[in-house]
Amino acid sequence: MKEERFHTPLFMAVPQACLRYAMGITMKIINEKEGILDDVLQGIMFTQQGTYIRMENEFSYMLHRKDIKNQKVQVILNGGAGKGPLFEGFVGKGLADAMVIGEFDCAPNAYALYEIGKKIERGKGILFLANNYSGDYLNNDMAMELLSAEGIRSGLILASDDMFSAKGERKENRGGLSGIGMLTKIASEAAGNGLSLKELYRVTQEANCRMRSMAVCVSEETNKIQIGAGFSGEAPSIAEDFISADQLAETVIECGMEELKAYENSKIFFTVNRMREMTYVEGYVVLMSMKRALEKRGYAIGGAAAGCYYDAYDSNGCIVTVLAANAEIERYIKTVNGYDFTI
Repeated sequence: MKEERFHTPLFMAVPQACLRYAMGITMKIINEKEGILDDVLQGIMFTQQGTYIRMENEFSYMLHRKDIKNQKVQVILNGGAGKGPLFEGFVGKGLADAMVIGEFDCAPNAYALYEIGKKIERGKGILFLANNYSGDYLNNDMAMELLSAEGIRSGLILASDDMFSAKGERKENRGGLSGIGMLTKIASEAAGNGLSLKELYRVTQEANCRMRSMAVCVSEETNKIQIGAGFSGEAPSIAEDFISADQLAETVIECGMEELKAYENSKIFFTVNRMREMTYVEGYVVLMSMKRALEKRGYAIGGAAAGCYYDAYDSNGCIVTVLAANAEIERYIKTVNGYDFTI
């Protein structure tokens, strides 16, 4: 009998960026293109010796925790390479059990996803997490079919937090940005608390429904804030003169909380994801501006973080992710540390 699987339907989101966007025009200190991702994984393993196991695959790059826990659903994060700590850095305690990346901006190979799922599964099933792009969906779905043929249950959550993609359509049609980091730690904590695959899928998908992300680019040349620009070059949805970090936060909150008004009594968690040209200091200035803007409107804040998680924009600015958590989701939002960041 065919095993039960859980996943969201296929929707075509914004196509992924080219290699130039993945590496960034300012990234120069590299070796030959073919060795970049290999060096990344070897570097992570060398600096944290004894923490990870690498699986070899011709088409993708795979890493999983050495201390895979038994009697729990295993969480596998995956996507195209070249986006900073996502996805390589999001494996560890309180984060994913494994990750798979393809080449720069290429979805991971379906057989690589299947192989690592089969390797780390411990009888409770697998939950795959990916951003909502067509290639990621198709390869994850094929991996689930292969696992099902061997009696292994699996689920797929496609992060759809980019509120300015697929404008005018349902949220499920949207692409994903840095919000998948928030989903990763929620899913991992919930899995560690013994939730079944079906329960884990439900909780993580509910968090996805309650989450919105906005890309905010700041242009020094035009002195404009541009909100909603796509990292593949899509035009922004909102542009206004830049005045201050407080004004930036006010604009972001007005946009984001309008979409989340159905959850206005929820506790708010948010992250400020720095783009390539935003400094450490600026990230925390924006975080505090966000905090003030939310409190002014009477929202209760459960937690926040600033860091570089999704390095997809060669710009100053940030991606702001806002999650309106219910009581169940709130139980699973813990501050966790990845390879070189806190989320």
